[in-house]
Amino acid sequence: MSSDIEKELERTTQMRGFRYGLHDFVAHLGGAAALKKVNDNVEATYLKQGLVDRKTKELVIVAALVALKDKHSHIRIHMHAANKAGASPEEILEVLNLVAGDIGNVAKHNALEAWRITFRPDLPSIDQVIELR
Repeated sequence: MSSDIEKELERTTQMRGFRYGLHDFVAHLGGAAALKKVNDNVEATYLKQGLVDRKTKELVIVAALVALKDKHSHIRIHMHAANKAGASPEEILEVLNLVAGDIGNVAKHNALEAWRITFRPDLPSIDQVIELR
């Protein structure tokens, strides 16, 4: 891997507080320039200081990803980012419960599993078959 790609991947992690497989995919497919373009856009929009603080942005993103029934891995990184921005696990759970009636049970269960993996991996997984009779 080129040092330019490595530098831009490190920038990705530093800026966001996380790195997702999509970031590596973009870097390896389009090179450092492609990831730099993505990172520059993220810096100008998602990370830009505005009227909405980072914690609120992340909570909104979590709610949107949950409503879309996104993958646990993607929901988890934004739960992590919300937590790093000051949201407690309990606040994040409250957001999940707030939107639960509007998003449906499948989305809620998916969200609860992402929350469990992120904050309480000691709890039993929701996403498993316990018994069939």
